[in-house]
Amino acid sequence: MNILDYSDPTRICFLKSSDMKSALEELVTCASEYLYDKGAFLNSLIEREELMSTGMGFEIAFPHSKNDFVVDFFLTIGISSAGINWNSFDGKDVKLVFLIGGLVQQQDKYLRILSSLANLVKKEANKSKLLSAQSENEFYSIFSKLALEENQAV
Repeated sequence: MNILDYSDPTRICFLKSSDMKSALEELVTCASEYLYDKGAFLNSLIEREELMSTGMGFEIAFPHSKNDFVVDFFLTIGISSAGINWNSFDGKDVKLVFLIGGLVQQQDKYLRILSSLANLVKKEANKSKLLSAQSENEFYSIFSKLALEENQAV
């Protein structure tokens, strides 16, 4: 499997929000077909952020939740050209948000997805290419090409 198996252009959105909670709401709405209960899933994401920020630095966040509100594993990607305060470890605003929704009993799959994404975007050149996209389809095209080049198997 590849990380592309968990996303598609319909789950990519250019975020209008200027704060983390509103951005999470946008991302959850974008992923609604993969959720049994949008509100409960959103609350689980907010609770996770209150424990510790998923802003990993380098303008990237990986919010995630594994629970029974999820139909199946999915990846939803948000892009913010202005940046969003995510309480990241390095203090930088987040421009790329990779929301991972998963099933509680499949921790290994979740960790493989997270690892593949982190390996893909840790390269500054890859991140710059992704941030240069002007539309959801262009972003997905760049993301797909990079994932295949980087051989991001899950």
